[in-house]
Order: sequence, then structure tokens, then C-alpha cells
Amino acid sequence: MSGDNFTMRDLAQAVQGQMAIHGKDAAKILEGIREPVGKILASDLSTIGVMREGNHIDESRYLYYDGEMSITFDHLPEGKDIPPHDHGIWEMLAIYSGKLHHTVYDREDDGSKEGYAKLKVIDDRVLEPGEISMVAPPAEIHSFTAQTDDTWSVTIVGGPYKLDRHYYDPANNSCRIANPKKQKVV
Repeated sequence: MSGDNFTMRDLAQAVQGQMAIHGKDAAKILEGIREPVGKILASDLSTIGVMREGNHIDESRYLYYDGEMSITFDHLPEGKDIPPHDHGIWEMLAIYSGKLHHTVYDREDDGSKEGYAKLKVIDDRVLEPGEISMVAPPAEIHSFTAQTDDTWSVTIVGGPYKLDRHYYDPANNSCRIANPKKQKVV
């Protein structure tokens, strides 16, 4: 795939190795996979992968999947706002091309009041090619909007997404539970 023959399998093995060492500590996993992710971002991903159904997007391809971890290549359409939501697992976004406005939130309330959620922004920035962001419990809530039509990300997920997720409306301190495969959420 890339000039030094670093493959998607190599990346998957690097991620698995870091998960074996660090468990669910996303920050340590991220530090351990920055270099391998950089190698993949430097390769041509335009012709590889198997089409998959994305949750909020129309064009997504599996680059690797083993039931415990997935690596996908995702086209994020310009201007489509993906509302704040959670996953139940860590997720890493690495920008391959384009620009992505990405916001990460921490939930300040305890979740005991149905339909209520108070969020605090803990990271709000525009990610450009080669930049990486990771969301992980307890700060696994994020939203994003592609700022260019050529925005593609390599996304690594450290386990299965939960089926029913929280979708948040920070302006109204509210949330609802939805399954993105069964209900329109954006």
C-alpha cells in the first residue's frame, strides 16, 4: 500500500498490540499507534476496501474488520452536521484529506434524569490531513462537520458500537436514545 509496504494488516496488528498492553486506555493506545496510522495516511487508499453501511454517511469502506476492531475509510460530505453522540467504545479519527470541524464533549450531569444532559466542550478544533482525534469513555461524545467535499477519514474503533446511542442537543441540555441503523438521527 505505501512505499515501505506497510499494510492494513500491519496497522491492525499494531492497534491490537497496543490494546493488549494498555487495555481500554485510549490515550496510551493513541500514542502507540500514531506512527503506524501516519504510515497508512501516507498511502493510497482510493482503491481498497469493502463497502459498508455507515451510520451517518453514505460512503464508507471496511479496510479491516475482525469482530473486535474495525478500520474504515469514510467520506464525510461537506456541510453535513453530525450531531453530538456517543458510541459506548473508543473511536479514533485520522484525517486522510480535507478538513473536519470536530468537537469533543464531556457529560457534566450523572445521566440519572431521562432526556436531560449537560455537556461541556473539552476539545473543539479543525482537523486537517494527518491529524488525529480520539474519543473514549467517559469523554466519548463528539460531533463533526466536514468543511470540504474531499474530507476522508481513517476511523479505528476498539470494539463494537453500542446499538442504541445517545444523541445530544447541547443548546437545550437534552438527549434522546436512538439506533442510527433504524432511525434517522441526522
